[in-house]
Amino acid sequence: MNVKYLLSLVLLVILPLSVGAEGPYEPEWDSLYRHNEAPDWFRDAKFGIYFHWGVYCVPAFGSEWYPRNMNRKGSREYAHHLKQYGDPAEYGYDRFVPQFKAEKFDPEEWADLFQKAGARFAGPVAEHHDGFSMWDSDLTPWNAKDRGPKRDIAGELAQAIRERGMRFVTSFHHARNSLWQKNGNWTGHYDGVKKDFAEALEDPERAILYGYMPREKFLEMWLGKLREVIEKYHPDLMWFDSWLDEIPDEYKREYLAYYFNKSEEAKKDVVVTFKQQDLPREVAIDDYEKGRADRLTEFAWLTDDTISKGSWCYTSGLTIKPTREVLHVLIDIVSKNGQLLLNISPMADGTIPENQREVLLGLGEWLAVNGEAIYETRPWVLFGEGPTRMKRGGHFVRSLDYSEKDIRFTTKGNDLYAVFLGEPAGKVTIASLGTKTGLCGGKVDRVSLVGGKSGLKFKRDKQGLHVTIPNEVPAKNAVALKIEGLEIQGFEPKAEESLLGGLWQTERKEVVCRVTGGTCRLLAEYATLNGAGINVETRDNGKPNIGFWDDPADFASWKVDFPKAGIYHVSGRFACPKKATFQIRVGKTGLEATSPVTGGFGSFETVDLGSIKVSKKGIHEVKVVPHPSAWSAMNVSHLEFVRE
Repeated sequence: MNVKYLLSLVLLVILPLSVGAEGPYEPEWDSLYRHNEAPDWFRDAKFGIYFHWGVYCVPAFGSEWYPRNMNRKGSREYAHHLKQYGDPAEYGYDRFVPQFKAEKFDPEEWADLFQKAGARFAGPVAEHHDGFSMWDSDLTPWNAKDRGPKRDIAGELAQAIRERGMRFVTSFHHARNSLWQKNGNWTGHYDGVKKDFAEALEDPERAILYGYMPREKFLEMWLGKLREVIEKYHPDLMWFDSWLDEIPDEYKREYLAYYFNKSEEAKKDVVVTFKQQDLPREVAIDDYEKGRADRLTEFAWLTDDTISKGSWCYTSGLTIKPTREVLHVLIDIVSKNGQLLLNISPMADGTIPENQREVLLGLGEWLAVNGEAIYETRPWVLFGEGPTRMKRGGHFVRSLDYSEKDIRFTTKGNDLYAVFLGEPAGKVTIASLGTKTGLCGGKVDRVSLVGGKSGLKFKRDKQGLHVTIPNEVPAKNAVALKIEGLEIQGFEPKAEESLLGGLWQTERKEVVCRVTGGTCRLLAEYATLNGAGINVETRDNGKPNIGFWDDPADFASWKVDFPKAGIYHVSGRFACPKKATFQIRVGKTGLEATSPVTGGFGSFETVDLGSIKVSKKGIHEVKVVPHPSAWSAMNVSHLEFVRE
């Protein structure tokens, strides 16, 4: 083995876990919670591009999981590999590495394309499950500088992307690379190698590619690779795939403290993302794979989706989505307080196929005209109106066919943007802006097409805002209107959901609950619900309760005005088939709590949960946050605080 990597591996083992960057952040959650997980640049940017591009593109078959599946007897990839290349025992995945030459890769040309597409952040999959690093690494011989392209792919892209004013992104999927025994069973991306082609693991260098090493050594390498990328490339956003839950908390906390401290040193605002419940929302951004929220959320979030209808990486015959579909998803995401990270699929030689280029340039053409309605915007009290609705939010939601009857809203100051997911012509009505809905103040002074030069004819009455749209519009696939004169910032909506006919979802009106006579009951209907699935339903003798709480990444919160500091006793009313563990937080103070086992979601019991300290009087956010490793779906009718 190369002496450079041997020395690096030795250092990984002998250096203590706690060696990190000095700064204000300690590797403890209470310290890390002080990080602003969603800086303004991220919320302003809205749209980014990344790409599954690596050694797995060489066979161009199946998907980016080819290196795993080629070693699993009975799979399509295994049969294909036998026919095209031979037995994996003789022709292992490492044989593809020299063929990944990236001879047509031009980082300047790629960055130009991303800029023309309207992306505000971009970057590579730094390392996928396959164990091949797309940067100049001193920790593994399996890296793009020393093998394959023999170029520092990440470094070249970082420079080209930043020169065009975009933020630099790196995504990490390497937590799954570890080939280890979990609960007595071998697991990892290459478990098929261990089962049927174990002789491949006898070579020390190949074993590194396959993640076959003592678990502690792998964890140190997992952390070391992240530190190395931070040191060399200073990414603005570090994105993580699933299986981060298999990384012990102490390693995740060390990574976060290191990244946040290095960013403080460089005076950068950085973003970390996660899936499922792998990190707390207080430190990182929730990411939905091929999905999105079905409602407006108070927290910022991210969707990672791909430009194709199949594999994330390039494969022969890959079907690409039309521009219209990708654009409508972007608009829907932004209206709900989300951002989109769109994946593209370059070929192994570094060519971005023409059909993918056409989609990117189509997005860019629309954003060049209508970007005012997307970039630097914030959500309104409604995300939209119209007949086409998602059945559920979260990961892996099905594609929807929107029409010009579907409208999405964004705001910038007191300007409201209404984006039609189609190309309406003639008179249209925006029912949400009826004079009786109570969703905004002021009056409409002007309505214009974003990208247009003159105002449009309009009329407003209790049925809505009626606008006449000309036949010729500045851009195709979606039409954006700018509505001026309304009072939006600081306006408290007075709408009842029943006034809106049930056609779209309102953002739940925020209520400040007040402690009076030493007591305050936090009702389900006054909670702010944070997550894609959690919602209010009616049980417990017809009373509202928080339900559909399957995902431990979701949480509920209330704003509570405590007139006095002190110790408060907490109780709650729950229905739960199995025990659920959670934390009640008042600011940074937490109370560990456990639900009763009531036998079903319709059987409620009131139980004491314990006491919590409120350190100072005033308005505090009270949260119910699930414990990720000990969560079971539960329904909540109310919490009650009583001053002791």
